[in-house]
Amino acid sequence: MKPRRPYLMALLFALIFSSCSPEDNTSTTPEDPNEFIFNGVSYPLVSAIITDENTTTNAPSDIGISLFNKTSSEITGNEDLDTVAFVYFDIHTGSLENTTYDTIEDYDISINGSFVDSEFNPGTILLSDNDPDADVFAQSGSVTITNFTAYNIVFTFTFTRTDGQVITGRYDGNYLAPNGIN
Repeated sequence: MKPRRPYLMALLFALIFSSCSPEDNTSTTPEDPNEFIFNGVSYPLVSAIITDENTTTNAPSDIGISLFNKTSSEITGNEDLDTVAFVYFDIHTGSLENTTYDTIEDYDISINGSFVDSEFNPGTILLSDNDPDADVFAQSGSVTITNFTAYNIVFTFTFTRTDGQVITGRYDGNYLAPNGIN
């Protein structure tokens, strides 16, 4: 019978050396975070809600995309919230596709907002379509969707304000669709 001790020792040393390898030798590329960036500051985006803007008929309508730095359960939970970062834009299409949309007419981006009694108060407005003469109005905007499935959406967006400031962002994750979308 052959002794097993040398084989067990070799196996033990192999396990020790493979489990104790220095972390400095491993290089992993971090995933791109879900966020928007304005003036060099990053604001996280945690959840997305996608809505069909016309729920009264079956006619094609705009698709609204709302992004928050809070979870969808926090947003829909009827609790008061503060420090809410909010991104909204709608796309004039009957259904979302993997393409670039260059005509974004309805949009809002704000930080330090709040939900009080289920009503949203925007806080500091970074981008708004309300006043074409204001610095926070967008002179251009685009949204590029690279993946859209029944459970996941991946897209990037860029808005350039009339004062030249640029807001960029990305989202890759699940979404809530309370009234269904195509």
